[in-house]
Amino acid sequence: MTIRLRIGFILFFILALSPLTIRNGDSQEPNSITILSPGNSSTVTSPIPFSAELEPGEDGLVRVTLTGQNGQLLVRQLLRWAPQGKPRSQFTTELIFEIPTSSIKALITVETQDKYHRPMAARGVLLTLHSSGQSELQPPPSPEPWIMITSPLAYKAISAGEFVVIGTAIPVTEKPIIFELITETGGVIGSKQLAVDRPGEPFTFEVPLTYDFITSTREVRLVMRQTVDPYGENIVLDSLPLFLTP
Repeated sequence: MTIRLRIGFILFFILALSPLTIRNGDSQEPNSITILSPGNSSTVTSPIPFSAELEPGEDGLVRVTLTGQNGQLLVRQLLRWAPQGKPRSQFTTELIFEIPTSSIKALITVETQDKYHRPMAARGVLLTLHSSGQSELQPPPSPEPWIMITSPLAYKAISAGEFVVIGTAIPVTEKPIIFELITETGGVIGSKQLAVDRPGEPFTFEVPLTYDFITSTREVRLVMRQTVDPYGENIVLDSLPLFLTP
């Protein structure tokens, strides 16, 4: 074999393995959204200047939603966003709202999705909306990840119908942490809930997760999320891509 041919093979294997190294690193800390403003418990008037640091979803879209405490959808934005050059960039938008009273509680969330339109990551903050007056913005939430997964690694091939999710969590609310396996078509083929005793305090976990019988290899997304009352919406969500085999 010539020297040139050997060098070509070496370069080929380096390029082929590089994406796997990046993906496995991402799986340890799947935090991909940090809300910069407004911070939790802010009091705001219309329009709300919103900013977050995030990685764009594979579908190229960012979803921003403002929901009132009675479940009323106040604002929904679906924005195409594809920053160049950086995996994480600052995303900004402005939300214009109208409310029937002088003040209500609300939840603002931002979400990204993968190429199959499954949720990749989401973050939310609780606000008080005023129809008039001055806004009082609070500092942004801590950028510290709320969940870190040590096993399985991203893109790992899993068989035998079950596996164990191992990691550390700092729950945001008292609601259970929900683990779901979502297929390319949006079906949930496995789920588990992990009870939360003390929100805000870190703890380690090992969650056994089983999935329905499959006949061929499936690319699934392991979604981990928490909701918040009274909205019933996700306030934190992160995910990892996996392969399930029969």
